[in-house]
Amino acid sequence: MIDPKDVEGWVVTGHHNDVLTHVALDEPQDQSQIAVGLFGRLKRHRDGTELHVVHVEDRRD
Repeated sequence: MIDPKDVEGWVVTGHHNDVLTHVALDEPQDQSQIAVGLFGRLKRHRDGTELHVVHVEDRRD
């Protein structure tokens, strides 16, 4: 977890350096590092499993 300088909240890192999850100040009830980290991991997991594609634009011939 890292503290961004220009944004309120936290940024939770993961196994890949390019995948970051923002956790806003009002999201976790408990603002300890462990709770924020787990909340960020939960958000990332939900993004990977619950999102549905709503539009695909294919411009191939």
